[in-house]
Amino acid sequence: MKPIITCLFLLLAATPLFSQKAKKLEQLFMTYDKAGLFSGSVLVAEKGKIIFEKSYGYRNAPKKEKNTNNSLYRIFSTTKMFTATILLQLEEQGKLSLNDRLSKYYPDFPKGDSITLANLLSHTSGIPNETGSENTVDEKTFIQYISAKPFNFSPGKKWDYSNSGYYILSYIIKKVTGLNYDQVIENNILKPLNMNHTGFNFNNVTDQNKAFGYEFLSDNRSNEALRFKTDHPFGAGAMYSTVEDLFKFNEALKNYTILKKETIEKAFTPYLNDQYGLGFQVSSVFDKKTVGHDGGGPGYRSRYYRVLEDDICLIVISNSALSHTDLIIPKIEKILYNKPYSIPTPAKVNLTALKKMEGTYSSGNTNYYVSVVDGQIIFREDGYSRCSLLPVSNTTFQLDEKFSFTYKPDQNEKLDTAVIRFRDGTEKTVKRTTNISSWGIVGDATPNGWDGKDIPLQADPKNPDIYFLKNYKLSKGRFKFRYNNDWSYNWGLNNDGKSMALDAYDFLIAEDGSYDIVLDMSNIVKPQYSIKKLDL
Repeated sequence: MKPIITCLFLLLAATPLFSQKAKKLEQLFMTYDKAGLFSGSVLVAEKGKIIFEKSYGYRNAPKKEKNTNNSLYRIFSTTKMFTATILLQLEEQGKLSLNDRLSKYYPDFPKGDSITLANLLSHTSGIPNETGSENTVDEKTFIQYISAKPFNFSPGKKWDYSNSGYYILSYIIKKVTGLNYDQVIENNILKPLNMNHTGFNFNNVTDQNKAFGYEFLSDNRSNEALRFKTDHPFGAGAMYSTVEDLFKFNEALKNYTILKKETIEKAFTPYLNDQYGLGFQVSSVFDKKTVGHDGGGPGYRSRYYRVLEDDICLIVISNSALSHTDLIIPKIEKILYNKPYSIPTPAKVNLTALKKMEGTYSSGNTNYYVSVVDGQIIFREDGYSRCSLLPVSNTTFQLDEKFSFTYKPDQNEKLDTAVIRFRDGTEKTVKRTTNISSWGIVGDATPNGWDGKDIPLQADPKNPDIYFLKNYKLSKGRFKFRYNNDWSYNWGLNNDGKSMALDAYDFLIAEDGSYDIVLDMSNIVKPQYSIKKLDL
C-alpha cells in the first residue's frame, strides 16, 4: 500500500507544476499570436506525457482556416533524421556499413575512395552544399552536377553543412534496398509507428489539414512562399509532418523501437564537429544535452529536440517566414526549467502613426527599410532578409531584447532619425533619405547577364510604386526582378507560373525581341507584373 500512496502523492505533486508551465506557455504564445508573430503548432512533453499542445494562426489564409494540432507542415531538414535512421537500420541489418566508401556505389565519383557514408551523414565529406532545385530533379542530373564541383576540403578533415550528402545517401538507399527512398521511409518508419500524417510530395497533398507556407501572413493579407516544382530537397528535406507524428518518432527513438540502443548512442555522439552526430544535431539547454534536428525552407520553420537527461521533448513548427519561432524557443526553455524570462508587451500604435514611420533610412553606405503592412512592421537591411518587428512603445520596435529600432522625433515631432541597436550591443544612428534606389531586372535575358548590374526600371511619376521598361530588347533567356543589385531582395515566379514569390523561379523570355515590362509594387507583399512582347 505504501508504494501506491507514494506514487499517488508524486503524481498529484507533479500535476500542478505541469499546469503552471502550461499556463505560462499559453501566455507566451498568445502574446505572439495576437501580435501576428507566430503561426504554427507547438508540442511540449515531459517523460512521455504531453504537457502543452496548441496551434495558432492560419493554415489557409485566404479561406481564414486556422491551424490545428493536426496541421500538416513541411519540415525540411528535420527530414535528415529519417534518412539517417534508414541508413542506421540498414547497417544493423548487415546490408551496408557506414564505413563503406562512396566509390562502392559510385565508382567514378571524385575522391570516392576517401569518402565514407559516415562522412556524408555527418557533413564531413567536403562535398559542397547544393540547394538549387533545378540540379536535384533526378539522380543522373545531380550526380553529374555535383561530381564536377570542387571539394570544399579534403574528406574527413573538416565540418561543413551539406545537403548534397543527403541527396546521395537517398540514392544509395535505393541502390541497397531496390525501393525508392520515400517508400523505404514509409515501410521502415512511418507505417510501424503509425505516423499516418507524415510523408512526401507535399504539393500533391489534398488533406484539409494542409498548412500552406507563407512569406507574409496577417489577418487580411498573405502571400504564399515559394513552392518547389519537384519534391525538393529530397532526402535532405522533402518531408511533411505534424507535431504529434514527430512526437511518435521521438518516443520510438527514446524507447529503442526502431533502432538499437548502441546504434542510437553512436548517432547521438558528435562526429568531428561537436554540434552534429550521424544525422542528428547535438546541442545543450542549460548544460543538458539535447538531440534532434531543425528544418527551414520557404514559408516553414521546424524545431525538434529532446533533452536526454530530463526526457523533455520540444516540437515547434511554423508556416510563416516572419514568425518569431527561433526567438520564442529560448523563452520556452526558460519556462520549462523555471528560469527568469520575459514576455514582451506589445504597444498599441495607431496605423496612421505607423505609416509615418515608413521609409528608407541610411548610415554610410548601408540602407535600412521600414514598411508597414496590415499593422505589421517589416524591417530590412541591405544584404539581409526581411524580419517583422514588435512595437513596444510609440517609437521603439524590437525583434527581441537585443535588437531594436527606435525613432528619435525632432522638435517638430518629425521621425527622420532613428537609432538601431544591434545584437552585439553596438548602436548606429540612421537618417531618413530620399536618395532611394530602384528596382531592376537581372539575368541572361538582359545585356548584363546574371553577374552584371541590374537593368534599372523607370518609376511612374504619377504612381511611384509602378516600375516599367518600354520597348526594351531582351534575348531568349531568363531574368528576375531585383532591388538595388541586392540578391537578398528579389522576386521570381512561384511554381504556378503566375504568382510571384521571393527568391523564386526565373521569368522566361522565350525568344529575342522588344518587350514592355511592368512591376507593380503597390502591394509590397504581393506584387504584380506583366511582360508583353511587342509586334514590331
